[in-house]
Amino acid sequence: MALLEIEDCSLTFGGLKAVAGFRFTLDPGQLVGLIGPNGAGKTTVFNLITGVYAPDRGAIRMDGRSIAGLPPFQINRRGIARTFQGIRLFPNMTVLDNVVVGANHHIPLDALGVLLRSPRYQQHRLQLHGDCLNLLELLGIARHSEALAGSLPYGDQRRLEIARALATRPRLLLLDEPAAGMNPLEKVELMKQIGWIRDQLGLGILVIEHDMKLIMQICERITVLDHGETIAVGPPEAIQRDPLVIKAYLGEPAA
Repeated sequence: MALLEIEDCSLTFGGLKAVAGFRFTLDPGQLVGLIGPNGAGKTTVFNLITGVYAPDRGAIRMDGRSIAGLPPFQINRRGIARTFQGIRLFPNMTVLDNVVVGANHHIPLDALGVLLRSPRYQQHRLQLHGDCLNLLELLGIARHSEALAGSLPYGDQRRLEIARALATRPRLLLLDEPAAGMNPLEKVELMKQIGWIRDQLGLGILVIEHDMKLIMQICERITVLDHGETIAVGPPEAIQRDPLVIKAYLGEPAA
């Protein structure tokens, strides 16, 4: 069974067709790219998957169960986490506390246990902090754990967003332009980290990215959108040669 399945999804804003008849599947452990020119509908697809928007028509299923129209927190509980095109951290909280926020709902205690700071609560809290530090180590920013999130360099703030998303323990991770603002060396390191996350944690990962070198190197399959419609699906080497993809990006057909 597919981890994520999207069937004939469409969404319009007034008379603007944002996404039309979108079909997509992603299996456990797959690393897949979603690309297209600006305004193609990529982030709208992410917003449909994560409950920011409900589709006008069509189905969205996680593990065979419908998630279309559920509120974002319920979709996160079903095992889907995301990062955003614009960084959304808590800048005046520490790096570690930003990650802990993502993991807090995994503490299996009632409100009274939290209020009284019971021994069981303290034990779970220590375990949770340890797990969050491990995520920071995985993303290469554990040395900044006690720094304010807003003080980090831009690339490290991007990594912190990924760590916070992973703290929710997802089975599907959506990355919206994770390499934006990074220098070439940071992008190389990010490619390795994304691949490691997929391989070691067994996650399905869907990536939106404008850096074509990055997307072509890490993804096993790529879906291309243009004006809300799918114009190509296939492995990176086929996508690079596709005349419709070349036309969408360059404004003219391939020679």
